[in-house]
Amino acid sequence: MQTVKRTLYIGDVHGCADELEEILDKFGPVEGDVLYQTGDVINKGPDSYRALKIIVENGILTVLGNHEESFLRLLHHPESWREKDRLRIQAIKEVEFFESVLSTWPLWRETEHALLVHAGLEPGKTRLEEMDPKVLVSVRFWTDGRPWFESVKWPKRIVFGHWAQLGFVCRPDVIGLDSGCVYGKQLTAWCPEENLFYTVDAHKAYSPVNKKFDAAGV
Repeated sequence: MQTVKRTLYIGDVHGCADELEEILDKFGPVEGDVLYQTGDVINKGPDSYRALKIIVENGILTVLGNHEESFLRLLHHPESWREKDRLRIQAIKEVEFFESVLSTWPLWRETEHALLVHAGLEPGKTRLEEMDPKVLVSVRFWTDGRPWFESVKWPKRIVFGHWAQLGFVCRPDVIGLDSGCVYGKQLTAWCPEENLFYTVDAHKAYSPVNKKFDAAGV
């Protein structure tokens, strides 16, 4: 009988609802367990709507990813839509549901075991409130061309996603959980109490890899 609550941090889902269900089944959450997710639940993959429903129905605490931020920004500024933006919004079922859920997600979460953020932190700053939101949801490399986490010292371990090309990262200071499920690789999750990583193989490659990044890695 389980007596100690467990924690699970789940990597970027990108609409891979089947794989999200599978990793939850593998973990087997029970009452008292706390579930987190790194953001980018939506876009690119086969079923963003069902993925978001799973997040809500299981009480998974997530953070705002760049794809959620982009969706909300487009929704509130239709005058800036390009044709692909219009098609993207039109393809989403229940836009009001998406907006009502995504608009409540914070840029970071302070958790018992780690600071949870979608992309990373802004080097040179010690207060999260002073950091550029665009950096929190989009950073990869910093201006010196190094990964952002090589330029950041933080008092708590950081769990992040966003960087599928870099893949799974496990260091004393950071854990990167975007292992590229939507690109045909894996969905990864971490349970600190068990000192265990859960993985589920992607059913297929749902999206091609985008290799174009700017100097800041956005």
